[in-house]
Amino acid sequence: MAALADRAFAATFKHVFTFSLLYEDSEVDNRVLGLDAHSRVLAVSGAGCGVAGLLAAHPARIDAIDTNPHHLALAALKVAATRRLTSYAEFYQLLGRGRHGDPERTLRPLMTDLPAWVGRYWSTNHHRFRHNLYAEGLAGTFQRWLRRTVGVDADFLRTLQRLPPADRLARLSPIFASIKRSWPLRTVVNTPLFLLGAGVNFEQRQRNLRANRAATMMDVVTARFERLAQTDLETNWFVWMALTGEFNHDHPGAVPPYLRAESHRLALAAPTEVGFHRESLQRILADATPGQWSHFSLCDVLDWLPSDAQRHLLQRLARVGGPSAVVLTRSVEDQCVVDRVGLSHLYERVEPTSSQASDQERTRLYGRVNVYRVTST
Repeated sequence: MAALADRAFAATFKHVFTFSLLYEDSEVDNRVLGLDAHSRVLAVSGAGCGVAGLLAAHPARIDAIDTNPHHLALAALKVAATRRLTSYAEFYQLLGRGRHGDPERTLRPLMTDLPAWVGRYWSTNHHRFRHNLYAEGLAGTFQRWLRRTVGVDADFLRTLQRLPPADRLARLSPIFASIKRSWPLRTVVNTPLFLLGAGVNFEQRQRNLRANRAATMMDVVTARFERLAQTDLETNWFVWMALTGEFNHDHPGAVPPYLRAESHRLALAAPTEVGFHRESLQRILADATPGQWSHFSLCDVLDWLPSDAQRHLLQRLARVGGPSAVVLTRSVEDQCVVDRVGLSHLYERVEPTSSQASDQERTRLYGRVNVYRVTST
């Protein structure tokens, strides 16, 4: 039954525009991947913030992959804008503020070097920048509903960030209680529609419930908010986006790295080749040659898979990457997946890098951010 539910989820998820923002902390990725001019990266794109952010390191090649054409087209646009919009002000207006007075005119020249299907996609969907890109998609819809329900705004968030963490939780406690009491919210959060909007399939839902010792997804959501409240709220762009629908434009570090001025300057000069692939990770790896990529950035893909499939995927990554290849992955569970599936003879977990990355992850969605290095094939 679980396998059938996840097949239905995957079939639906790849057709729905869900995310306009990557819900992994790409600043962590930039710190731990250790890219250089010889690196070749295979990256699950999601909404593309992480892929665009890798350009500043000038790797030799990035291959972005996703089964969802909405997300991959957005990733392609973010990469193209990062490399071709020489005016930082216009670049930030488009992707930092998520709106533009004439998006069709601005997007058209960015399509020149992208796959033809991406150009067709944005010729139809440029309207997403008319008001606010980050209010678009299923996740953006849920966040708008949450903001209307709890009644928070930027002024409340600025007040909150000046308080010590314990006092923040005291201020938030009545809000958490009202969320839990809200019948409409409680109902929706425990439905497949919410899981689709959160990018959480049935397998990862079960991992979430176990990791949080929770009975329902509502318990998981409120536990995440409690963890988020204890982060640096001034620069946590995930909190700002969820509670205000905007980044904190007053702080230059409160946006994904690719949107920062210095990263944009470096990316403009990047000689990196970038490819975009509308297919599954398993499919592209099946056709790969040994040594084709030196780094793999998987987001939380492994969390979507049962243990046998996790083992199979990690074995294939080791064969394709070869010794010294680096695999970056996230999990809602506080475990070492390599040890759990019996592949410690193929990989080592890089420490203290992995533990530091787990502590630094702003989203607080994950129990671990792990960096593995292939030791044998």
